[in-house]
Amino acid sequence: MDENHDHQRPLSLRFESKKFWPDFRTEFKVDQTGAAIILDICTTPEWVSYSRTARHYDMPGRYKNPLYTWRKIVSQVDRLAELELIHHDKCIPGWRGWQSTIRATDELRSIHDAIVGGQRLTLAKPAEVVLLRGDKGQLLDYRDTRDLERMRRKIERFNEAIMGGDIDHGIVAPMARIFNKDMTRGGRFYAMGASWQNVKAEARKSLTIGGESVAELDYCTLHPAILYAEAGKNMPRDCYEIPGWPRKLVKVAMLTLINAPTKQKARLSIAHNDLMADRAELGSQEAMRLASQLIEDIKRLHKPIAHAFHSDAGARLMSIDATMAETVMNIMLSQGIVVLPVHDSFLVPASKADQLEDAMLQAAHKAGFYALQVSAK
Repeated sequence: MDENHDHQRPLSLRFESKKFWPDFRTEFKVDQTGAAIILDICTTPEWVSYSRTARHYDMPGRYKNPLYTWRKIVSQVDRLAELELIHHDKCIPGWRGWQSTIRATDELRSIHDAIVGGQRLTLAKPAEVVLLRGDKGQLLDYRDTRDLERMRRKIERFNEAIMGGDIDHGIVAPMARIFNKDMTRGGRFYAMGASWQNVKAEARKSLTIGGESVAELDYCTLHPAILYAEAGKNMPRDCYEIPGWPRKLVKVAMLTLINAPTKQKARLSIAHNDLMADRAELGSQEAMRLASQLIEDIKRLHKPIAHAFHSDAGARLMSIDATMAETVMNIMLSQGIVVLPVHDSFLVPASKADQLEDAMLQAAHKAGFYALQVSAK
């Protein structure tokens, strides 16, 4: 693997290919999956990873894209490789740690550009927008209910607004809600593919919606604030300020404590965090000792909510903030305003920042959290 493989994303077949398939079929004798692969890899300079292992494509029927099967993907990649239209680094099926990777050649990009002709590509709808993942990230089936059907319709309505909006083309993607282990854990909105959520916070400031620069507002220290509200206690002025410790390290450690299922896993994660490198060799006995000391210092500062630390509370809190995000998007959509969620923050045209702040406060109050504050990122 060369250094270019450090910059890759998974093959996603994210564009509708039916319109362009006849031209690609005439040119290369590929099927519709092949056309979808070409559209996907020609819109990025990066290497794109895919699996040659059949079990990678084994998933419950509700998630299956008829174009995205082991036989179709592998055969069409091999067809493009045979025509020397892609750079292809093929791994042995089952090879641990790496997938095979492909990248379009200049020749393929040139033919793609001639066929597409500068037309704006239409994003393909996900096969399913309510996802349930197991403890190893595998997709699980589930029984549909009326509540889930209503949730699905809301997500599809949000997606229609986002995909129909005048948004920077390179960052638009349909969303899904992803739950963990069961439908009470997680449920945050995730954009499916390269999107505004993958862009660093600083870079998001250059994005546009409707030709207008964006404003990004977020809930201040959201999960600690929810825990303090549930405990009926006042939160410290700065949750992450502890004498003798860098604020960034305290913040990472506290959020780790909220999300970790056990104290030992929290300790290990903190001891291996890059922010610990200035104080000790990562993972060393000294780093473990410092992690233990930091955990105790955080617990002393946050005694009213210490019971929630290393208790796997994060998944429950994500379920709460996901419900709040849904409320925010519902309010904004009712006003005809497109909003892009980044979990606990939201992007809107800058001229709509006041409406967004009002919607976020309404969502917090509806959830019973009256002390939550909103700030510009």
